[in-house]
Amino acid sequence: MYKKPASFLTFFLLFFILQSSSISAHTTLGKISGSPPFFRVDDHELNPSNSFGTAHVPGPLAYLWPGSGVKTYLNNLNLPPGYQSPFETFESPTQLATCSYSPEGAILASTIDQDSVGDFIIAINFSQPKAFITPENLTPTFRFKNISIYIPAPIVDKNGELLQDGFEPFGRINWMEGDSSNIVTTLTDDYGRILVTKADMNDPFAPGWWLIRIEASGKGLEFTPEREWSEWYYIRINQIKAPSIAGKYLFKIFLGDIYPIKSQSSSSLISNAMPIENWPIVLVKGDQNPGIIYGTIKHGGKCDSKLYGLPIQLPGVVRAVGVTAEGRHVEARGYFNASAKGHFEIEGVAPGTYTIYASAAGYPEQKVAEGIKIEKAQSLNLDIYLNPGTQVSGTIFSKTPSGLTPWRTQLPISIAIYNSDNYLESNIECFSPLNLTHAPYTSYVKGNVIFGSSGLAAPNKPKLVAFPWEGPVSYYTYTSPSPFNDPFGVFNGVGPAQAWWVDPKGNLDSVTELGSGINFFRFQFGQEGFYGVPTKLSGMVPQVFATWIDGLKPGGYFIRAFVTGYIQSDVSGTFKDVYFYIDEDLSDISIQMDLFISSVINVTVHFHSTPGSIIDEAIGGPDPGRILITEVLSEDYSLSAFNFTYVPSTSSQISILINGIGMAGSMPYPDPRAGVKYSLFKYRGLRDYGLHPGSYMLRVYMRGYIQAESPALNLEDLDQPLRFSTSLSGEVYLSTHMYKGGGINVTVNSIDWQKPPIAIQWAWDKAPVSILVYDLASKSFSDAIYFWDSINHVWRLPIANSMYSTIPWLNWRLTFGSKASMLITNGSTILERIGPDLPLRFSPSPDKSLITNIFIQQLAHAGFLYSSMIYRDLSFKSTVAFYPGFYAITCWSYGYVQEGVRSIGDLGKEIVYVKMGSISDLNIKLIKGVEFDVTIVFRKEGVLTSLPYNMSMRLRIYDDNDMLVAAASTSLDAGAALSIGNAGFFADGKKISLSGGSTPPIPAGTQIVEYKRLAGLFSYSDPSLTEALRRLTRFSFDHGVWGNSIQPLGGSYNGNWKIVIELVNWYYSSKFYPPTPALLQGETHLTQLTFLLPYNHLGPFELKEPITIPNAMLGEEKSIIVGLDQRGYLNGLITFLNVYGESRVASWVLIEAKTENEIYSIFSWDGRFEMYLPAGTYTINIIEEGLRPESIVINVSEGSEIYYYFLLKPVEFNIPEFNLNRELIVLAFSTLIFMSFIKKLNKKKN
Repeated sequence: MYKKPASFLTFFLLFFILQSSSISAHTTLGKISGSPPFFRVDDHELNPSNSFGTAHVPGPLAYLWPGSGVKTYLNNLNLPPGYQSPFETFESPTQLATCSYSPEGAILASTIDQDSVGDFIIAINFSQPKAFITPENLTPTFRFKNISIYIPAPIVDKNGELLQDGFEPFGRINWMEGDSSNIVTTLTDDYGRILVTKADMNDPFAPGWWLIRIEASGKGLEFTPEREWSEWYYIRINQIKAPSIAGKYLFKIFLGDIYPIKSQSSSSLISNAMPIENWPIVLVKGDQNPGIIYGTIKHGGKCDSKLYGLPIQLPGVVRAVGVTAEGRHVEARGYFNASAKGHFEIEGVAPGTYTIYASAAGYPEQKVAEGIKIEKAQSLNLDIYLNPGTQVSGTIFSKTPSGLTPWRTQLPISIAIYNSDNYLESNIECFSPLNLTHAPYTSYVKGNVIFGSSGLAAPNKPKLVAFPWEGPVSYYTYTSPSPFNDPFGVFNGVGPAQAWWVDPKGNLDSVTELGSGINFFRFQFGQEGFYGVPTKLSGMVPQVFATWIDGLKPGGYFIRAFVTGYIQSDVSGTFKDVYFYIDEDLSDISIQMDLFISSVINVTVHFHSTPGSIIDEAIGGPDPGRILITEVLSEDYSLSAFNFTYVPSTSSQISILINGIGMAGSMPYPDPRAGVKYSLFKYRGLRDYGLHPGSYMLRVYMRGYIQAESPALNLEDLDQPLRFSTSLSGEVYLSTHMYKGGGINVTVNSIDWQKPPIAIQWAWDKAPVSILVYDLASKSFSDAIYFWDSINHVWRLPIANSMYSTIPWLNWRLTFGSKASMLITNGSTILERIGPDLPLRFSPSPDKSLITNIFIQQLAHAGFLYSSMIYRDLSFKSTVAFYPGFYAITCWSYGYVQEGVRSIGDLGKEIVYVKMGSISDLNIKLIKGVEFDVTIVFRKEGVLTSLPYNMSMRLRIYDDNDMLVAAASTSLDAGAALSIGNAGFFADGKKISLSGGSTPPIPAGTQIVEYKRLAGLFSYSDPSLTEALRRLTRFSFDHGVWGNSIQPLGGSYNGNWKIVIELVNWYYSSKFYPPTPALLQGETHLTQLTFLLPYNHLGPFELKEPITIPNAMLGEEKSIIVGLDQRGYLNGLITFLNVYGESRVASWVLIEAKTENEIYSIFSWDGRFEMYLPAGTYTINIIEEGLRPESIVINVSEGSEIYYYFLLKPVEFNIPEFNLNRELIVLAFSTLIFMSFIKKLNKKKN
């Protein structure tokens, strides 16, 4: 271990210069070429094969630490590099796949006994922006409002086996529940904009991966000529557990909801998406001294004779499964894409004895070698031969009980192969291609799934799609031109080109003879001798889309076909299994199956305004119409059929056809979704299908109306389903009734706390007002009240107007249009506000990149197609209409409180009775709450100082019950959001804009920060509560602060408050790069001397002693001055000696700083570690699996900076004398340069 290495080591400067690179460089995914000597291009700035010179390809560029190197992070050429390709020869120290393979920038895999845990830092900048300069645009600017990051996650199959491994949040962080508290970013500190989930298994890019989405605040991610396109943006992801399976992992990153559909090309540059070549990678190693297995996969003896011995040009995976000398079970994997031309690399392989398995798309996994011994740092070249699986083809017939019949109309068809007759999605091995990137997520079309009277409306038509064949030879006419790519290949294609639509006019492809005849459909999975049925759709393949990596193995399988309005049955309508068997020697199998037309149900729905009425009456406005949803339930209450339609406001009745699941809708013009019919598969996992003969129940739902048995005079008449029966291929005509439910008309008043109250003008102009309706008996929430804005033709939340004291105010309709509604509701408007799904967005360059809603919808599930719980409850009772009974109304707005209401779910005292067909009036009074003026000063070693860096700030105020009553952050505060001049953050008297992305937070050099008029919570999402609260609400939970009152008021508060303030380093004063010390450390959420989020690490300043704010009266302003003290800063470098005595940086090493009462932890990455600490004496422990621990005692004073270097030796390393060999001399001098550089960075204030 070294502390501040001695200056005599400068004698060895020459040695270090000899191994230094000329520029700071890092490795990204690049373009896999399969061609030696590098097997990739555009992966590293110095790759001589690059398409764009000594740089990454033009466009947004990602960095990931660990992996990108401390040299790149600190922009210091004297520091070690990060991960490099095992075939790279152009950056030292080389990590070649030779006898001395020893990768930099790798993290250790987790084991059964030891979790490998650490932090990630992601950075985004822009590579070669001047490549986009054109005569028409000499100063291009690039802007992105959001970023979506896919991170590999573990996926386990039904048998508990790992289909793939990946990273997981460690400890109590629960990404499955949407907890994003361990993510800190310079894009925003508003946690309502930082979202995380797990993608579903049908995600087109990364099935089953984690998905982080950040909606940037401020100006977003922008790269501007005014700054020479020098902007950098950072995201820190704390406390992540490494996979147990070693290998190379990639992160998939998308900006602005756009994905590229081709590689970056100088002739057709992509400017609005991050090129795939610029995605980051990280290596997970199974041992401190791992080996590598690499080679080429070739076509085996069972392939077509034209293929034998040629490298395979398909995606796939090679697995090394083994055991170490100590008996530890280990595994490593290497994934490859088609362009790799069979070249594979399994990196990070722990020393041990292995069995090797390999598979590719349509090539079932085979054991290809066993008893393979890998030593430390060994490289093994292994060539592999694979054989294709079985082709499965068949014909499906359209039938009625009378025999063959033409297809009913043009419809999408989906075919799935199952490994069991338990037809769960988890049992599917392969399925026919679906468009998984764009709604309505059904069979591919040219255009959109817009229907006319007899099928797809012109110019929309079925699209030919095929298996993603890329050679190396042609196997049918469409692949004949060199280089033999299938022009119709898609990532989830399964066979030769065909359209997956049935058509009564027939659409058989003239080349393949696959597709639809008049009354049959011919399909094919695989191609005999070339590839079999592909299986295992995986996002681990290094490309944009997920794709197949395996083939159908020998065994028994079941097959099903899905078409709306058709059932798979015998002539009686009883479901019929169709199955087949595959053995080792079978290369082709053909099957036949029948689909029978099921019943069509024609339903007429009659609308009535008052109970007892038998007269149909128009539903009325204020909006142009409403959405009506129909559900058909079987006897076990499962959903058997679904449809929806749009009911114009002038309609008194409507007819709708129902014939099963799928092709539901559509919306009317001019809605951008007009004419689109939707499958429910991507939304609810329900594939298109028909109705088997049997008994069913029909239920209907529409805003403001309740299904009932006429004349609906009693409560028992409500919610009565219509029961009916169907036969095979029959038609059923039904009629049902809906009666108008109750309505509520609300007026909201702004008052003071006195009795009698005095009306006062609204304090916060344009602040949203959420009026919530609860059923009193069940305490269930209905929805917030929206009003119809007839000028903009949208439903909106009401807002305050500071010129008035009521909502609606005088001349309301002058503001929102003559047909605008008041605050009158007869049920939730959620169906009309959101619709079935978000509208499609169209790319300006569809030949290069496309826009998708997938990223946001994986998180939001916006639209009623995703869940029936949007319009009904579990007992099938409507949630979009008001039943007779009592309702509680609460109201929430920033700076205001309501008597009897303190927290979400409180029902208050405003109760109203609602009757069928009538409107009940209610007047709600909101009381102006307490406001806080907070002044913050900063100290270093007891002396007033200024902020050393641009920093974000978060203020929280808690009551004596630890309830959060007021908060704001620099990315979201009411003063800036509502453009109120005398409220919000002020830095040395200057008002701060909403920060995020390129918009800076509180600037470096600030001496005094003020927050004026902090009046509660405004659209606030706390890191510790974000997703749990969001999932409970569909509205902005804005409110004021309760104080004391002379008059008795339910909810008044007479206790004190306490304040919590946190700052986080974002940038230097005038530059985005290199990063600040302790970048994005903070957000620990200290309350009652407990760190709720310790994994986010301590920030730069601390509040030493709790500060109490005395109680105040409602409407009063409280002022407080807070002093924050700068913590000490510890940082340095950690390296270890590999098996050859060479130094390598150590990542995800645990660094513990211990006192008698506290333990603070941090993790290294690429050797770098840094942390803030309160003043005190600490024992510093350095702990890493397989390496000797180090321990020192240090003293940290306020505002101090301390630097340490640690050299860790292997546990078995034993030498009597420390020998300063060339490698260690170089390392020591490197450390000297490193420490000098850090000092300069920390002291420099630009």
